[in-house]
Amino acid sequence: MYNNTGTLAAGAGAGAGGSGLAMTGVAGNLIWIFLASFAILALGMAILRTVPRSQR
Repeated sequence: MYNNTGTLAAGAGAGAGGSGLAMTGVAGNLIWIFLASFAILALGMAILRTVPRSQR
């Protein structure tokens, strides 16, 4: 089962990308980076809305 060279080559190609989810490739990582940046931006905007501001 694990002696198939096609399976090993596909696994090595998926692992060669380094971080990120398996089998997602560069485009998949860009999508995750975009989603993470959007979530961080939304979190910052939510914190700004909830923190009381001083009134002069």
